Amino acid sequence: MYGLQLQLLTYLDAVCKKEDLEPAGVLYFNLIEPIIKSDKRKTEEELEEEIKKRFKMKGLVLADVKVIKMMDKSLETGYSSLVPVYVGKDDKISEKSSSTATKEQFEILQKYIIRTIKDISKEILSGNIDIKPYYKNKKTPCEYCEYKSICQFDKNKFGNEYSYIQELKKEEIWDRLKAN
Repeated sequence: MYGLQLQLLTYLDAVCKKEDLEPAGVLYFNLIEPIIKSDKRKTEEELEEEIKKRFKMKGLVLADVKVIKMMDKSLETGYSSLVPVYVGKDDKISEKSSSTATKEQFEILQKYIIRTIKDISKEILSGNIDIKPYYKNKKTPCEYCEYKSICQFDKNKFGNEYSYIQELKKEEIWDRLKAN
């Protein structure tokens, strides 16, 4: 919504257009091996399950049970161990416990991404390269940035401002995307 995580959706859009495909999802997972705190009472299987949970993919999946079950062949009902989805006993996807989008919502997202990239490109080409990091939930990427010495962003300097980001609910995001 705020132009922060465009890369994966941009790749999805490019592949879908080039190959004339419809998206089934955009997923990613952390490549850093998790450290699991354990006591001697946990079995090797329990530890493996814990590690699997940490490697569960994040992202957005097509709201289609058939597609989801092709992504996670072991899923019958309940939470998928691979993708961010919960399938109920009635074979319906739980909207509340899943990260899914309909085909129409993916189309809206793809159009929004293209428009956002064009807007960002126009800003850069017009010379607007202001340093304006985001500020969300009392956090900013500046805290751990390796380029602080180059950027020299300081909120106390005249003209330096954060781009404040408001946390939105899933429904609010889709409403805003549709309106754009």
